Amino acid sequence: MNTFDKYVHRVFFGVLSIILVFAGTFLFLGHKPWARGVALGGIASLVNLVIMAGGIQRQGALLGRQMVRPAYGRYALRMTATAAVLVYAATSSKITLWATIPALFASQFVMTCGELLGSNKEEIS
Repeated sequence: MNTFDKYVHRVFFGVLSIILVFAGTFLFLGHKPWARGVALGGIASLVNLVIMAGGIQRQGALLGRQMVRPAYGRYALRMTATAAVLVYAATSSKITLWATIPALFASQFVMTCGELLGSNKEEIS
């Protein structure tokens, strides 16, 4: 497993842990719509992470125009999935939109915390 795969693996399981903790806490407190919102937003965040990570690895081998078209397609797929999650959360009475929105940024949160805490230093060296 190369350095990039280790990084994606760590971010993926960090996001999964955050989702499970918050969704479990909301379920324990009896707030099922909030738990569903966290779960839905977190799943969308994980899907975006996997699509983006797969695209980065494939994109490194391509040059010029060969690189641009697949990148646009993956970007459109990621944004469409995010929009679908937001529309579903906004229109469903069983899911709280205000729990879905922060969960969509769980991957970015884990990556930023990793950089701020310096947990990537051993992988780069």
